[in-house]
Amino acid sequence: MTWALHRWIWQLDGPLYVGAPPAGSLNRARLYVPARALWGAVTAELARLEGTDQPKYDAVGSEVHEQTRFTYLYPAEHSEKGWYAWLPEYREGDGRVWLPIAGVRRPAAAQTERRFRSRLLSTRPGTAMDPSNDAADVGSLRETECIQTRWRQNDGSVGSAVAMVGFVFTRDETIKRRLDRVEVLFLGGDSRYGLGRMRRIAFDGAEQIFGLSVERGTQDPQVRTQRVLAHAEATTMRGDLECLVGWDYQKPGKVQKVADPLWMPGSEGTSDAVWSLLPDGTWKLAERPA
Repeated sequence: MTWALHRWIWQLDGPLYVGAPPAGSLNRARLYVPARALWGAVTAELARLEGTDQPKYDAVGSEVHEQTRFTYLYPAEHSEKGWYAWLPEYREGDGRVWLPIAGVRRPAAAQTERRFRSRLLSTRPGTAMDPSNDAADVGSLRETECIQTRWRQNDGSVGSAVAMVGFVFTRDETIKRRLDRVEVLFLGGDSRYGLGRMRRIAFDGAEQIFGLSVERGTQDPQVRTQRVLAHAEATTMRGDLECLVGWDYQKPGKVQKVADPLWMPGSEGTSDAVWSLLPDGTWKLAERPA
């Protein structure tokens, strides 16, 4: 069996909030979309498109889980040459920086995490209401970071539209045709309030993932790289660790989490390695080159 690889581009029609651990009263946002969140949004949209009065979310989710592998989505900026994505990279002494990738790496254009967030994010205030007096609940004032629909230029002016770029592996033509029907997604938090609407503007065949070579003839597709572009399981790397936690809706009140912390996107090993793309979107070290 050989996986087929496709590159898709989603343009933001509304602000996008994919939560990260908060900082005080600030609900922080990730600058990328994890594959698990993408899987949930695609499952929901497919189930509604293909279902009747009662969409079969569980069945569709299992099929998508088995028949596809998603990469993370990363923010992309538009130029006269097309869309180019920004990817994270860990650098000793600087921490995580962001690099524009347009087929060829341009390290000189790296931006610090703080600078990059200032170009992409803004905040939305919010509070909970006390129904007994129709006033703001004490201590509930908060702000939520969101990826905006337009880039902010270095001089503060409005730049191009914001898109999210990633790749998807499919097992056969059937699941590819099903995914091709999904043209709009509602992704991330607070989607019922208008956040997270994304419109697909490209869905094309591809040979590489962000310029990285891939192996498509294995049980799980594999990619060779020194720098991981998803949460990854490995022993020793340079970068940041994070323990992923999420709700398991099959067990009300329960929390599902990864047993051990994973290396965050942008972390690096000492040399190129081969990584397997697992069904949940994380990467696992498959082997090291001789």
